[in-house]
Amino acid sequence: MGKKLHTFLAAFVAALGLVVLVFASHPSEAQAADYTSSDMVTEAYITDQNKTYNYTNSVGLTYKLSHESIKKGDTLTIDLPEELYIKEVGDQFSVTDNDNNVIGTGILTESGQIKITFTEDIDDFNGELTIDKGIGINSSNTEIGNNTVAFPTVNGDQNSTLKIKENSENDISKKGTLGKDENGDSIITWSILVNRNELDLKNLVVNDLNISSGLDFVDGSLTIRKASWVDKNTGSYSKGSDVTNKYPVTYDKNGMPSTINFGDTGTQMFVISFQTKLENPSQAEDGTVFHNEASMTGSYNTTGNNPNEFESNTSADVSGKTNSGNGSGTKYGSVVLTKTSADENSTLIPGATYSLYRKDANNDTLIQSDLVTDANGQITVDKLPAGDYYFVETSTPDGYQQNPNEIPFTITGQTTTAVQVETKDEPVGSKEGSIIIQKLDAATGYRLAGAEFDVIDADTNEVIGHITTDQLGYGHMYNIPYGNYILRETKAPDGYILNSKDITFTINDETQAPAIISIDNEKETGGDGNFSASMIKYDADLLDTEKVGVAGAEYTLYDADGTALGVFQTNDEGVIKVDNLNPGSYYFVETKAPDGYDINHEKIEFTITDSDIELGTLETSDPKLTGGSGGGETPGTDGNGNEGKDPDPDENGNTDGNGNGDNNGGVIVDPENPGSNNNNNDNEGGLITNPINPGDTNNGSNSSSELPQTGEKTNLTATFLGLVLLSGIVYFKRRNA
Repeated sequence: MGKKLHTFLAAFVAALGLVVLVFASHPSEAQAADYTSSDMVTEAYITDQNKTYNYTNSVGLTYKLSHESIKKGDTLTIDLPEELYIKEVGDQFSVTDNDNNVIGTGILTESGQIKITFTEDIDDFNGELTIDKGIGINSSNTEIGNNTVAFPTVNGDQNSTLKIKENSENDISKKGTLGKDENGDSIITWSILVNRNELDLKNLVVNDLNISSGLDFVDGSLTIRKASWVDKNTGSYSKGSDVTNKYPVTYDKNGMPSTINFGDTGTQMFVISFQTKLENPSQAEDGTVFHNEASMTGSYNTTGNNPNEFESNTSADVSGKTNSGNGSGTKYGSVVLTKTSADENSTLIPGATYSLYRKDANNDTLIQSDLVTDANGQITVDKLPAGDYYFVETSTPDGYQQNPNEIPFTITGQTTTAVQVETKDEPVGSKEGSIIIQKLDAATGYRLAGAEFDVIDADTNEVIGHITTDQLGYGHMYNIPYGNYILRETKAPDGYILNSKDITFTINDETQAPAIISIDNEKETGGDGNFSASMIKYDADLLDTEKVGVAGAEYTLYDADGTALGVFQTNDEGVIKVDNLNPGSYYFVETKAPDGYDINHEKIEFTITDSDIELGTLETSDPKLTGGSGGGETPGTDGNGNEGKDPDPDENGNTDGNGNGDNNGGVIVDPENPGSNNNNNDNEGGLITNPINPGDTNNGSNSSSELPQTGEKTNLTATFLGLVLLSGIVYFKRRNA
């Protein structure tokens, strides 16, 4: 029995050894080597250390690389110092040799690294990697002045100096925004940011002068508010309390504000805003440039007893067509008006006659008259080009009182789906009436959803009803008994300052339906930059057939740190336009969907660089709800855009933007063309010089030179096991002999 067992074991061990030897004759390949800066980077530094940067600039970097052997599939991962961050995550570039042959691919990763994957075998590798764009300054880990930045290399950390200054030295800045007032007339809203560096000022005087001709001051439009920075690097500030009545204002002979005397203000910053109306409305569209200048004078103390006198100047230009923010649809649309009684029965009213007008810059144009409601109380008008329109009732059927109010609507030009509007008439003899209100952005004239009002009996102070503006910024109330009333705003649209001015109106035989009441609101925040961004919201369910803009969607704009900069609503065309932004990284998050739509939680990210002239229009969409009613809100928010700090907006949480003065050498990471590999475009992709340099005794990383290279045969272990098994066979045979 023992001999049989020995014989069996000997045969088994021999077979196993044969298998091992077979596999040993077909060796496997080692996995790709993963190198880091300490393996391959011999030098690393900020390319231009004599330059003074601000937080919107890009920082150029230079890396010198060396290794005795690179194999296809090997990677090099370069960690950025904590003072820097990746601005354009996901951007890819090609790495080429001197002959423009691609030897690798690079990518800027979301973990804040530069990663290169080599695609060729290279011996005695030497190269230089120069990145001119796509790297920003991390404001959380730097300060104004000189900063020491340590780069890891084969020979230990190598230090560079990074000099940083404030984004702007101006103490005063001015911006202008072209928009519409409640009557559709073109206006410019001017904003002057005073003491933007928050100096401790005395005898502060602001002079506004040299306003272009062709503008008329809008009486009562001037306001002065306290202001504070939300994020100075992005230029976002918050508007505080109204202090207009605290400071004396003088006006010139043309009625324009000319001087405001603030006196001793301390470190308080202010925002002054007022509106001017264009004398010639056509100049809002023909590219006419309107110019405005302002200055501030005063004094401030330093370490001595004598105050320093100063003067600071600023100017702003506004041009027609630069601040429109409207959609560009060209489809013809249609409208359906439905007429009912204002009583509780809501009876359909046939036989009411209307005229249809289009709002124009100069005079409103009659489109069609003698339009009569049919048996279903409806009028349908087709083939209307994009624009603002309104119906006016010209006669009413027996038994009803005529409603003189305009019934406004907008054709966006983006869809052929009919616009639905409704109107009501009071029965003859009724001692009740109705009102229509519209809520507007004070600067742009965009109509705003979500404003809430109380209707109060002026004699008894009793609240008799509530109005909330709909997605198109309109609100209606019917069946209001004759009397005197107060319209009081109780909740502003999200992101806007409550308008505290009460509006009085009367319902009686002469004013059973008063003219549309317009109420505007200032935004809670302002911007101090020179760039703008636009976004359009589409109906996701119709994208396959046509792009239909969705009004009334609410978005909060955040900077890269996750700081909320403002809340914005899509207008009639589904468009949001944000002006006065600085270069940097931003994102929108939908915080409230329009009624009937599901919310879209995705971040809509974009970056503005110093070189941007026209950013283009961002696009997003919402699907309609499949059940329930009303719009949704982003979980974790209060519906007011208070999402708070995003725990990880990007790796380092920073603003960004490309600075000027960057050179064009070595590797160019092209953040303005995401996904581009820059092949064959004259060194505009990654460039590694001297990838093959025979005879050079480059001392790279000693540790990495001992790693198995991609493609290196690794049959040592298999051979060793085969020898052990063969030794076992020999042992058993001798023992049995």
